[in-house]
Amino acid sequence: MARVCCLAAVDPKDIPLVGSALKGAGQPALTVVVRLDVAALGKLAPDLLVADIDRLKVDPLETLRQLRFVLPECVIVVYTAAVESSWGRECHLAGASCVLSKASTEPELVDGLQRALETGCFTDPRFAA
Repeated sequence: MARVCCLAAVDPKDIPLVGSALKGAGQPALTVVVRLDVAALGKLAPDLLVADIDRLKVDPLETLRQLRFVLPECVIVVYTAAVESSWGRECHLAGASCVLSKASTEPELVDGLQRALETGCFTDPRFAA
């Protein structure tokens, strides 16, 4: 179980679904951060971070690189609406441990989160070429 679990920049309408999926994956403690602020997240030092990178005004891949740099041991989960295989690959190369689709159901999110926590890596099947 992660000591600090954080949602960052997740749309408020998605928080109940993602929060419930995290609880289903055995991660009941949750901190919600409105913005994806690398410095603030570095200070918070979550063990598990679910980040919605779709609405960032800056380069989302560079933000992932920065997050990976300041949170080297964190399981970084990208929660995104884009499902192109190249996007999933780019997110992983930039530092994401897990890439989940916003089209996922709660059981699919739970499965993806559990697999990412167990193995350190997971890609939603929707990203398959």
